[in-house]
Amino acid sequence: MKSSERNKKATVVDLMCDAHFFIERGQRLLYRYDYEKALRYFQRAVDMEPNNAHFNCHLASALAEMGRFEASNDILHHVLDHIDPQMVDVYFYLANNYANLEDYQMAEEMATTYLQKSQYGMYAEEAEELLDYIYFELDMPPRLFIEKDGDQLYQRHDEARNCLEEGRFLEAVEILKDIVQQHETFMPAWNNLSLAYYYVGDFEKAMETIELTLEREPGNLHALCNLAVLLSHMNQTAALLELLSHLKKVAPINLEHMYKLATTMGVLGQHEEAYSLYQRMLKRGAAQDVCTYHYAAISAYMTDRRQQAVRWWQKVKQLDQESGIADYYLQRMKEEKDQVRLMTIPYHYFHPEQESLPDKMNWSCPDDFKDNPMIRASLLWALQHGKDDVKQVVLRTLSLIGDSEAEAAVRQFCKEAKDPHFQKLALLALAQMGAALPYEVGDSIPAEEDEDEVSWAIKLHFSGEEQAGLCEWSLQLWKAYRSTKEPLRVRKHSAWLAAMEYLYGKMAKAKLNQINVAEKYDVSLSTLAKCIRALSVLI
Repeated sequence: MKSSERNKKATVVDLMCDAHFFIERGQRLLYRYDYEKALRYFQRAVDMEPNNAHFNCHLASALAEMGRFEASNDILHHVLDHIDPQMVDVYFYLANNYANLEDYQMAEEMATTYLQKSQYGMYAEEAEELLDYIYFELDMPPRLFIEKDGDQLYQRHDEARNCLEEGRFLEAVEILKDIVQQHETFMPAWNNLSLAYYYVGDFEKAMETIELTLEREPGNLHALCNLAVLLSHMNQTAALLELLSHLKKVAPINLEHMYKLATTMGVLGQHEEAYSLYQRMLKRGAAQDVCTYHYAAISAYMTDRRQQAVRWWQKVKQLDQESGIADYYLQRMKEEKDQVRLMTIPYHYFHPEQESLPDKMNWSCPDDFKDNPMIRASLLWALQHGKDDVKQVVLRTLSLIGDSEAEAAVRQFCKEAKDPHFQKLALLALAQMGAALPYEVGDSIPAEEDEDEVSWAIKLHFSGEEQAGLCEWSLQLWKAYRSTKEPLRVRKHSAWLAAMEYLYGKMAKAKLNQINVAEKYDVSLSTLAKCIRALSVLI
């Protein structure tokens, strides 16, 4: 073969294919039901033009055709949130996906939003048919949705739900109260408001909110489940048994209702009913959430289905290898002799040996529990219903946490406390946070002569026999410093406490450095240095 012929045969033609080429190919393959290849072509197009909303929607449609509705929804929400918020048709695509996931509440919200934004749009008729199916075929009552500010309503509600998940319960209460005042027919906000009241220990308002919810929608399953849990806490056995009898007859269709009812049954000790519901959910294959498998494993264990419990905890281990939660319970099961059930496991996703209850915590390390919603709920509950000694510990703990949620809880307690002793403890906690004090309350509390906010902070923070010497020394030093001509104005009282602990430690020849002390008290190094210089001239 001649060299010229060899070169000719070796020539490769480089086809410059743009993103539209891959979209057209993908569409043809989609019509032929070749979903895997279509998905690859659509993905190529999106990789080339990631901010093209239409290309992303093609990719989402292929995923939906393959039954991967959650992955499809992730892309569609990304389009609305980051690419083109005005692409109204996306709401209809989301409505269809949620309907296929049997999340009919979200399907209803998306379909309604689509019709609000595009009453005469391409999919208006299909959206109305979907709503008809939800309302009539599934016997769900139609709800009135706000036409102009629906998006803002959902955003505010999502914000409140995030607050609940992160343990900022008082903030959630304020947001949800505002929502239900403006949108009385938006039932998810009513249900979450009752939960928020429950988490902060205000059972009276929780019950009142549930009753108002059921007046508006008597068959609201979320409200009925919340009512059952509240009746259990209030030891209203007769009413609880009657309600449980009713709930056991409920056969929820969508997964959200099934999950709510299953978890409620488990929390109330109705493990057989909980197991049946979790099993139905997981057989559908839609739930891949680690908490669902964990709760299902608990229900299996509590009903002596040990092999099934092991299988579900092994699934938990696959989904979450770092926490060690599944390993803990699997090991405990191995240690049980004669297959006798010894554990009583709460329906919470936490490690018993790593996340202790508040009465067993290291109170000097608030970072160990400040971001744990369950523990924050326990603190707020104890502040309302705990014994006097527990309330004192909780106040000190909240002062160490020192965020806006902790400050709001202490302020509310201070306002409602009738005992001057607890009012003063609450004021001390606020002083420790560096928060402005409600002087209209403080004026009625007997205080020592010349006592100010930093003095209160010293007494609160350096309390206990082990720190008695540091407390007395700090009070004397602060009294002397206040008498100087031009004292520094540092709003954050913890900076002065940090400086006093550092100077006292240096006098005792302790190994301290300013960086560690500044980190401990959450103050800047420069502020700490200024306070140290100001106080050291008096030593």
